[in-house]
Amino acid sequence: MLYNLFVSRSAAMPDAPCIESAVPRDFLAVAALDRIAWLHLGDTYIPDGEHAWRVWCEYATVLIVRHDDAPDEVGDIAGALLMFPTDSGDLFLHKIMVHPDIRGRGLGSALMRHALSSADRPVLLTVDPDNEAAIQLYRNFGFERHRHVPGFYREHEHRDLMIYRP
Repeated sequence: MLYNLFVSRSAAMPDAPCIESAVPRDFLAVAALDRIAWLHLGDTYIPDGEHAWRVWCEYATVLIVRHDDAPDEVGDIAGALLMFPTDSGDLFLHKIMVHPDIRGRGLGSALMRHALSSADRPVLLTVDPDNEAAIQLYRNFGFERHRHVPGFYREHEHRDLMIYRP
């Protein structure tokens, strides 16, 4: 079963970020992080609402990383990842985010490694086909391009569907 997630810190890497499963009380901080993490995209990004985060923190896989340097507006939650099962039996990695003030410390990579290490079936995600840096990052984690989806969001917003096979 996918949801056998727990607080995890590698014994080989004692300074590694501590990844844990979110609980319902974390939803407001994760929703705040969602609004902040994507500000660089401007008006084109629509954050998920607090209601959705409340439900996901209880019923989906929401991994969080806490960090003392996280800004007050998000409590101590510096990063989060959301993944859930699909009707086809795969998993869908919907979102991975780290607060802009503390990016570059390996928190997002730690979240991704933890999520993929617990996956017991293929993991899908979408990416802007023009975002070569993100595509390369996902390839480094073992994702492959599965197919191109024209007009995924709006007519002019295409996505590549990528897949990771454990």
